[in-house]
Amino acid sequence: MSRARKLSPMTGQITPQILGVLNLSPESMVEESIAIGPAAVRERAARLARTGADWIDLGGRSITPDVPKINDGEEQRRLGPALDLLKAPGSERFHYRVSVDTWSPETAVFGLRRGADGVNYTGRTLPETLLAAVVARKATLFVTFMPYENAYAMREAEPQPVNPQAVLDHLGPKVEAARRAGIENIVIDPNLGIIHPSTDDHQKIHQQLSIVWNLDALRTLECPILLYAARKPENLARIMMASAVLHAGADYIRTHTPEMIWRLHQGAS
Repeated sequence: MSRARKLSPMTGQITPQILGVLNLSPESMVEESIAIGPAAVRERAARLARTGADWIDLGGRSITPDVPKINDGEEQRRLGPALDLLKAPGSERFHYRVSVDTWSPETAVFGLRRGADGVNYTGRTLPETLLAAVVARKATLFVTFMPYENAYAMREAEPQPVNPQAVLDHLGPKVEAARRAGIENIVIDPNLGIIHPSTDDHQKIHQQLSIVWNLDALRTLECPILLYAARKPENLARIMMASAVLHAGADYIRTHTPEMIWRLHQGAS
């Protein structure tokens, strides 16, 4: 596949880097992203890489509001074999860069020790243990907007403001903490996929796009920006969201369908 890429407005380097979603959680909403067992993990990871993913983003628990909660131990039980499989030296056709998507600092540290190249961290705070583990591994830290303790806590919490200023106010201290800890590779994520369950569809789309079209405020933090090409129920809506994050100049895009990003990118080139 030809992959002509454009230059990042932030770094001047070739972009976007694509995080392809591989869910190890059978309760996840997006069925095509679920891979249970070694054969399915191999197949899903290989497909993501073939269709344009630069990273495999492993998720061990679903944020869907009405699914049963699982604990950190179960999350790690799901992640461990996949990490061992994808990071085993010389065992696969592709050289995978792997990130672990979690809000648990314990699971993040677990993932780094099992070979993860990055942590897509969706917790509210950044504990020192997590920061130290990222430094030790020389890993990438994806720092996300999360005004609740985590996605489980969000279910019962009061809705918090979601707008460019709220995102900037939340991410600024996190970026400072990561830099003080000595982390060199920091990517910020306004977290378009985390929306309070009480938010109706009109509000949700409005909130997401108000951030997408106002990335200049976040660029003051001088970090590459990740945007989630949010998964919509209708195919045209998915295409529109993917096109929006691409036109916004995201340095990283997280998606269940890398091929959609590349098809749009080639069409715009």
